[in-house]
Amino acid sequence: MTHRLLRLAAAILVLGALVAAIPPVRRGALRTIGGVLVINEPLVPVDIAVMTESGEAGELELSDLYREHVVPRVMVLTPAPSSAELELRRRGVHREDFFVTTLVDLGVPREVILTVEAGEGGTTESTDALATWVARHPCRVLVVVSPTHARRYRRTLQRIWPRHVPPAVIRHPRVNPFRSEDWWEARRTRREGLFELQKLVWDYLRHPW
Repeated sequence: MTHRLLRLAAAILVLGALVAAIPPVRRGALRTIGGVLVINEPLVPVDIAVMTESGEAGELELSDLYREHVVPRVMVLTPAPSSAELELRRRGVHREDFFVTTLVDLGVPREVILTVEAGEGGTTESTDALATWVARHPCRVLVVVSPTHARRYRRTLQRIWPRHVPPAVIRHPRVNPFRSEDWWEARRTRREGLFELQKLVWDYLRHPW
């Protein structure tokens, strides 16, 4: 185990002890934990904004970025069609992706929306799909992902990102309910935060850099 992993493990143990401490200290420790998960890089003009279908409020953020003239195009990373969806298509039933329809309803023109298939839609599949697309179409990219997933998504993306393309900017939706300052107060965000923290620790253990 590297020194970095030891420091990470020690930090988690210290945070765990702080969580059990007096309320003011506990709140500070929990805010620190929330900050470990969340990344929200400065907003800059890019060529395309991307969202995965797993990120809550991603379509709201993409539509806002388009209306604010931050991005001229948007992309939705969509899971591969299921067997039922393939059968519907075979029978002549073609349904528009829900998130694409929502973007159009929010004022984003259909012609500026790009969809890219991303396997089962998980972190590995969606980052692979995005990195492959960017390698073929070099451009400045902004990725919208849920706050709790942001740091782990960026780490995964950095490992496979094409060297000749500027690093992706990682942002989270402004209306997502997860906030680092009070995430533990609601059952839903508390469960989400703890679940993603476990995944982030495992990611550091597998890729200690």
